[in-house]
Amino acid sequence: MPPKRDKDSEYEPSSEEVEEDDESEEEELEETGTEPKKKSKKSTKTKKTNKKVIDKYKPSDSESEEYIDDTAEQSSSQKVKDKTKKVAQKLKDKKDEILDQGKLSPPVIKSPNKKISGNITNTEGDIGGSSEYDDLLSGFPLPSHSRPQVFNKNISMIGSLNIQAFGTKKSSNKIIMRIIADILRHYGIILCQEIRANEDIIQELVNEVSTPATPYAYVASHPIGRSTYQERYVFLYRSNEWKVLEDYVIDDDDKLGDKFIREPYVARFQHLERKNVRITLVGCHTRPDNAFEEINTLVNTVYMDVRKKLQRDNVQEKRQLDKETGPKEPNTFISFLQRIFCCCCGGYSHVSTRDFSEELAPSGADTNEPIIMMGDLNAAGSYVNKSQRAELDTILKKNNLRWGIQDNMDTTVADGPDTAYDRFIFEAANERRWIGNTKVWRFDDGWLNGKTDNETVKKAAKRVTDHYPIEFELKLKV
Repeated sequence: MPPKRDKDSEYEPSSEEVEEDDESEEEELEETGTEPKKKSKKSTKTKKTNKKVIDKYKPSDSESEEYIDDTAEQSSSQKVKDKTKKVAQKLKDKKDEILDQGKLSPPVIKSPNKKISGNITNTEGDIGGSSEYDDLLSGFPLPSHSRPQVFNKNISMIGSLNIQAFGTKKSSNKIIMRIIADILRHYGIILCQEIRANEDIIQELVNEVSTPATPYAYVASHPIGRSTYQERYVFLYRSNEWKVLEDYVIDDDDKLGDKFIREPYVARFQHLERKNVRITLVGCHTRPDNAFEEINTLVNTVYMDVRKKLQRDNVQEKRQLDKETGPKEPNTFISFLQRIFCCCCGGYSHVSTRDFSEELAPSGADTNEPIIMMGDLNAAGSYVNKSQRAELDTILKKNNLRWGIQDNMDTTVADGPDTAYDRFIFEAANERRWIGNTKVWRFDDGWLNGKTDNETVKKAAKRVTDHYPIEFELKLKV
């Protein structure tokens, strides 16, 4: 309907008023050179405000034309707005699609809405405690001074440490970096967790740890996590003792059903001098409130998959080696005697066969390589209660595995019972063959010299990290 008049339905414009409007339009055309917009013809008389609007009002022909023009203009404007919104939404959807495919950002893994890979956007990290303790830390001896130095070519120290939000804040603090480097330098291979840093910062850490006599290198996972919080796993290793054969992140989206917040990271090492010594390390940092389920999946599924892959790789490697070197020629004289004897007795075949079923047999004893799961598993306290730990003990035993760090050990700087959060999981069949002493290194023990009380020492230690490193001796002579 056309717009109603101002409360006076019987009003009709006089011929003089119509002429005045026409004259004003002609004047505007002369001044601007453009066609003026049609205006609603309103009465110049005083409005009769006390009268009620009468529904019988009928618009004039000119008013109807004006209403149609206004309506068309509004409709056209609305269509433009709607079309603009649709185009903007399509552009946004296209941008999201391109980002998901990794064309405008670093590659993402299979579940872009859950787990995002690429560079860590917030590399700042954090430092526990107050900076007032830095002066105290600078006066403490380095942690390595409180433990005896053992030079044994037949063992290599393997460790795991949650460095607690390691990023630009910690890496730029020379006092803290000096202590962290001293701790890491003790190990032939060490798994570092909660690395909130990009590779340039990780390289700075490696440079700090390295010495002319003992250079270090590293392998690192891509940033792993959900939403905005992400971490890297990093294996630091002595590059003059070890080399990396392969490393990969477990893909739990397809087969495992997305069980992990931070999927485990696998690295396989070979000793440079003793080439028969190889070790596969599976690093895992569980989410505290999902620790039991993640450890369960780690043992029941991830371990089995890693072991089967290792067995297949070993079989493939041996077959390849056979192709390159060829079968060994047997002793001619002994072979001649065997043929004569077996021809008389029957049952001898000159064709050599190979039974790969032994190489694919269950348990870890079938390979010359131990598999060790390790990391901050949060396997203590309220995260994994006593009944759940008893259930995990049963699961480990069923899979021929055992804890390397026991429930009564303290792996955190904070004092208190039931704090064995960081763990090793060993293969029982390979433990005696490969594993030596296992312990927790309380790096702040040397700071308890009687001059500083225990509480102050703990607060200062938390500036470095809130976890102690765990470690075991890997036997190189087997």
